[in-house]
This record gives sequence, C-alpha cells and structure tokens, in this order.
Amino acid sequence: MAGKRLVSLALAPLLALFAERGLCQDSLYVPSEPTAVFTAGAAFLTTTRDTSLAPAGPFIAGPDSGRLSFADAEFGYQSGVRAFLAMSSNGIRIEGIFSDYGAWNSVGSGTLTQGVAFDEGRITNWAGGNFINLTTGFESLHAATDSAMGGTPDEEEGLGRSVAFPGDDLPTYEVLYRSILQSFELNMVTEDPAARVQIGLGYRNLQLDEVASVGITGTLRAVDATAPFSGGISHNALTTFGGLTHLAGTADGFEDETGNLSALPDTLQMFHDARTSNDLNGAQLIFSEQIMYWRGWTIDGIGKAGAYHNHVNATVSERYIGTDPGSGNSSTYGRTYADSKSQLAFAGSVGLQSNFPLSRNWSVIGGYEMMYMYGVALSPEQYAGVTGTTFVGRTFNADTHGELISHGGNLGLQYSY
Repeated sequence: MAGKRLVSLALAPLLALFAERGLCQDSLYVPSEPTAVFTAGAAFLTTTRDTSLAPAGPFIAGPDSGRLSFADAEFGYQSGVRAFLAMSSNGIRIEGIFSDYGAWNSVGSGTLTQGVAFDEGRITNWAGGNFINLTTGFESLHAATDSAMGGTPDEEEGLGRSVAFPGDDLPTYEVLYRSILQSFELNMVTEDPAARVQIGLGYRNLQLDEVASVGITGTLRAVDATAPFSGGISHNALTTFGGLTHLAGTADGFEDETGNLSALPDTLQMFHDARTSNDLNGAQLIFSEQIMYWRGWTIDGIGKAGAYHNHVNATVSERYIGTDPGSGNSSTYGRTYADSKSQLAFAGSVGLQSNFPLSRNWSVIGGYEMMYMYGVALSPEQYAGVTGTTFVGRTFNADTHGELISHGGNLGLQYSY
C-alpha cells in the first residue's frame, strides 16, 4: 500500500499537467485576429488624357489656320497624388479615396507668318494672308468692320503686316487648353480571404474643370478706302454691329496712327476663351479579382462603373483690348455667354493594382488605370454652342456630350495596423 501511495504522489504532477492541457484544448477561448484593421496610404500619380474633340473650327482662315486650333493639343503625363484611408472588419472594407490627377496643359505659342484681315481687306491689302469670318471665334470683330455686316465701309481693318504696312511686326498668338480632374470615393467592398472575387458599392464625386483660350496680339491697321475716314474701329461699330459691350478704359473704340495723339497705332489684343465646370455625383459598382498571389505579393484586377448626375456651368467669352503704346491709354470691349444645365453622365475605369509587403505593417503599392467619362462639357467644344442670326441677339447652349479618356500609373506606400 505504501508503494501505491508513492507512485500516486509521483504521477500527480504529470496527471495535473495533462489535465490542464486538456482543459485548455476544450476551452471556449480561442485567440483570433484583431476585430478591425485600419489601412492608410498615399501614392504618386502620373497620367495623361486624350484630345479627341468635336471640331471647334478654325479661329482664323488662311495660311496659319492650323496654328490656332485645339485639334493638335498634346497632353504629356502630369503629376498627381492619391490618398486613402480604410477600415476592414468582419469581411467588409470601408474606404475613402481622394485622387488629384493634376493639371493637364497644352500650350502653343509663336508668330504668325502673315497679318490678319478683319473684313474685305482679305482680298486687297491682306490678300493671301489670314482673315476672320463668320465661322470663327472672332466673329464680332468681323461684324464690326465688314461693310456687308453693317460695319465701317470706308476702311479695311486688320492686324499688320499688310501690303500698305509691310514693315509691321507679325502678330503673335497663344493657344491654351487646360484640364483639371479630381475625384473622391466612399466605397464598401467585400473582403473575403477565401474568395478571389470581391464586389462593392460606393459613392463617387468627380470634378472636371477646363479652359480653352485663343489669343492674338498685333498692330491695328486701318487702310483708307473711301471718304469719310474713321481712323480705326469706332465705338458705335463695336457695340451696334459687333454686339460687344464697353468694359473698361475710354469708350472711343480702337484707333490707328491717325486717331491717337501719340501718332502710333493701337496694339490690339484679341482673346476668345471657353470655360467649363463639371460636378458629377453618383453611385458606382466595384469588381475586384485576384490575378496573382505569391508569398504575400498580390496583383488584383479592378473595375469600376457608375452613373452620375452632372451639373455643368459653361461660359464663352471674347475680349478685345486696344492700347496706345505711346500714352498707355486703352479701351476694352467684350461679352460673355453663360449656360448651366444638368446631364446624365457615365464614368468607369479598369486597371491593375499590386501590393508588395515590406514588413508586417508596410507595403509598396503600384498599378495602372484607365478611366472613361461620357456626358461632360469639354471647353473647346463650347464655341459651337453660340448661335443666332445676328450678333446682338445670339444665344449660347452648352454642349454636354463630350467624352474623355485618361490613363496612367501610380506608385506609393501603404501602412496597416
């Protein structure tokens, strides 16, 4: 009996250990992953966009017509930034994403090879040169000077150089097309580690702001044809026949060397610009599929598509500034058309996104994305929206049927905890 007691005492600690392990194995407590995972990150964007536009028409006719056009606009890759914050819990990921794609710019400038006739001078003093007519952006100036439109009948006006003034400097020009795109998303996406395909639904706001501008600067010349001679483009011709409004300076029109006290002709600056603002709000569907997984490195294919309400504001403006280079006195005339409307728009994107882990918390992210938008107002397409039989009573109807394609890459860092 004593031996049995000694064996029992010797085995007691071991039996207790097995009993403890057995209790642990059957315990209701099981260590698990954190209930929520937070993720934040930022990425550098480099994107470009297409320049597929409905023809806006030439802003001047003649040998230099191709220089003052948006058809040849070229956007290089522009820098942007993306920031995001997300929370994952119970198989659902809620994320907020802000993307600023930067400012896409296309700028062309230089010197014309010929002067620019405003009226009948295109067949005499500016023969073979450039001219404006009823199909261009500077129609008001043509109407103010062309006798058939009611303008000054005693002179031929334009920008030197011409046959009568062969020593003038040639006019200079600048064509600008700028496009700025920003996006904000608030999405809810499934995050099932056992599934290759994830789906989601989200809200998205897209802001697209654009400006398209053409400018020409040169020496105003008025070549006398018949008496009485006016010495330039009168205030009455600009306001009555051209439909322009006096905006600043002296209300005496534009003068050549015979009308200015300095005996120098006005330097005339001609500007025509269109501006658009698109505010898109709507819902999008999200589809994501894991394409590759290798030792924690993932590559996913992501698609997004949504329908949006687009609120559009658009303006088309023209402005003419004549300045006496001797005295500095100037006169400014112009007008602005404006229109606002709502439009059903569509936006969608496809791309690849990669996540390469560096540590437990840090990873490198990168990818490529292409986005398509339809139902937006592009600024170069607004000039054709100004219509009417007379220049005084013309109206403007904003064009909201533009489409845009942007594409580019992203590279950044992500932190999870």
